[in-house]
Parts: sequence; C-alpha cells; structure tokens
Amino acid sequence: MKEIEDIKNIIGDLVRDLNMEAKLNVTNIFNHWEEIVGTEISRKAKPDKIVRNTLYVSVVSSTWANELGMMSNQLIDRINSFVGEDVVKSIKFRQNL
Repeated sequence: MKEIEDIKNIIGDLVRDLNMEAKLNVTNIFNHWEEIVGTEISRKAKPDKIVRNTLYVSVVSSTWANELGMMSNQLIDRINSFVGEDVVKSIKFRQNL
C-alpha cells in the first residue's frame, strides 16, 4: 500500500524542483510589506518591483524618500531577514504615490 504524503511536503518538493523558492521569497516582500516595515512606513511607501536585487519603492513625498533613504540599510536587513535570504541589496525610492 502506498503511503499518503502530506500536501505541504508535495508542494514544498514541487517548489524546490521548479526552482521557485527565490521567486516566492520575492513575492513575500510585496505580500507582507506592512509586516516587514511597519504600519507608518507602509502608509507612505509601497514596493513596486525588484530588478537585479534592487527594490524600487514609491513614496508619497521627497521628504519620505530622503528619510527612508537614510534608513535603507535597516530596511534591507528587515526585508532579507523576513524572507530568509539576501534578495535585496539596495533600495531606490521615488516620489510616485
């Protein structure tokens, strides 16, 4: 008789086999932005895209872009810690919200 395999294990194996882990980790940044950066920042800044390990973030004003720019190393650490790997190496902020 075949053993019944847990669906979580099946999905985990499929994700690994298709090399989708990194893509899922990047998606987690967008899906859990408020949890990663906090409520105040998430109200003023939204992630747009990631290109070559650079996260592009839209902010409500140039003041916020400047403020978050000074915090970028902390934000990078929070993001990478949350996803469990170094997917973001730099952040670029632009007024666009």
